Amino acid sequence: MKKQIRILAVIVFLLILSSTVYANNLSVRNVSLEDRNSDTDTAIVEFDLSWDNSWRNTTNYDAAWIVLKVQVGSTWVHGHLKDGGTNPSGTSVGSNKSLEINVPTDTHGATSRYLGAFVYRKSTGSGTVNSKDVRLKLDYATTASRGGVTIVDTTTITVKVVGIEMVYIPQESFYAGDVNTSTATLKTGSAESNPWYLDSEGTIRVTGGATGTFYYQSAGNTGEFASGTQFTIPAVFPKGYGDFYCMKYEATEALWLDFFNTLDSSSKTTRDITAASGKNSDSVVKRNTISWSSGDASGSRNDRVINYLSWMDLAALLDWAALRPMTELEMEKVARGGLVAVAGEYAWGDASVTAGVTFSGSPEDGNETFTTASANAVCNVTTFSQGDDFLGAQYVQGPVRPGIFATSSSTRATSGAGYYGVMELSGNVFERVVTIGNTTGISYYPWHGDGILSSLDSIGNARQIGWPGSAYYTGYIGVTGADGSGYKGGAWDRACTGGTLATSNRSFSALTQTTQNNYAGGRGVRSVSPPTLPTCGDNVLTPPETCDDNNTTEGDGCSSQCEIEQAAPAPGVN
Repeated sequence: MKKQIRILAVIVFLLILSSTVYANNLSVRNVSLEDRNSDTDTAIVEFDLSWDNSWRNTTNYDAAWIVLKVQVGSTWVHGHLKDGGTNPSGTSVGSNKSLEINVPTDTHGATSRYLGAFVYRKSTGSGTVNSKDVRLKLDYATTASRGGVTIVDTTTITVKVVGIEMVYIPQESFYAGDVNTSTATLKTGSAESNPWYLDSEGTIRVTGGATGTFYYQSAGNTGEFASGTQFTIPAVFPKGYGDFYCMKYEATEALWLDFFNTLDSSSKTTRDITAASGKNSDSVVKRNTISWSSGDASGSRNDRVINYLSWMDLAALLDWAALRPMTELEMEKVARGGLVAVAGEYAWGDASVTAGVTFSGSPEDGNETFTTASANAVCNVTTFSQGDDFLGAQYVQGPVRPGIFATSSSTRATSGAGYYGVMELSGNVFERVVTIGNTTGISYYPWHGDGILSSLDSIGNARQIGWPGSAYYTGYIGVTGADGSGYKGGAWDRACTGGTLATSNRSFSALTQTTQNNYAGGRGVRSVSPPTLPTCGDNVLTPPETCDDNNTTEGDGCSSQCEIEQAAPAPGVN
């Protein structure tokens, strides 16, 4: 009888609102529902996909990371896909047959989850990607059970398709450190200048030897290891050697709005960057245009990099997008690649830097560039001319849109690109990273986000155990602190030369701050081969679990992710 009812219900389609989502040059249009199957609790989400400046060569390629967000009533939940693998059943690359879809598998204990899909070129090529009628298969039964909502065959839902441009970083040995030139740069002994050479993801034993070893050089931040401290970086800590995907650009205002506007009202309050703890205004401050008092937030410069992100803000965004935080070692790999380290080099591979000053036109429309000769970074507290300068003093200092230096004729140096094509790794905004500079940082368990934020005790936080600032270290549900995090890459308000913009500069790599600063933003990554978390609820306490009471019930002292449940501090208190 149930099957007969479900077959009849197949003619009652779910409502999927058409939408356009921009992620810098990436766009998603004409979203619709096709081929509803009430026997398998699946539906096909179809959309048109395009992005500019795509490539695939013998070294690496770029890709679009696609996640689905499903609205049931007033609640948004993460959309799960039905199957994993390359071009799984029910998916389609659409009209562009030169593309390929890959749905990675995330495993939590014995449970396989399909949280999103990569779309990329399957052979060598470059230029704009366009494809109509791309298809992904939504598993709305799993979506409902994981999201804590009810979706039956007649439920009306809305689906948002979110796209993030990523770059594949291949497995490759690399150097961390720049011949003892930058502050706290890594080296191979107290009497040495050579950088670390990382040729595996295996355990690293850091010692205090004079030569021929892994030696830690401290910047002296509070709680940071002292120079010469002996410690071990576990095998599970991402060192950058293995292959992974990295966001091509720092997070933008558009991505922040996609994220923020799917949160419930309590979570929005936790993640509000316009509050007194952040920019303390709904007006533009240091070029940040985000405004929110209730309902949905808004902004007027979607293509601009988002600033005022705390560590907790970035972690929540990455959890929501099924990504994870990047480590400081991974960031050096993304910038330098497998090349020999150059003394004092920036992300583009040499020690020359020029700040952008004059925009190509006015106002800024997402296509602006800099006309400043040889400009390749945003730094030095530069006061911009043209662009949005006519709008007032708060528009002339701060971050700019990502990829602004890249043109059809630019080189790696003039575009400000890292070795693999990742942009703005030096300057614009500081990127929040996981440090190797203290015990909490090296205890990082690099599990991907699952699209679900905390809803018990501390609302609206990333809830991945083993992430810096999470329950694994503080005993609270969600990432409510910043222990184990730091900053890397410099920012718009820092000197262009001789400082934090350098690839190997570690002045603030172990600086713990919970604040929302106008110089701070970030990006996320995704492992190709993520670790498997232990099975929660099997009555066996296995790190990074902090409890396991033989069930996955919330509110009984041990959460559904095997985190200790207890009263949380106020958001942002470390």
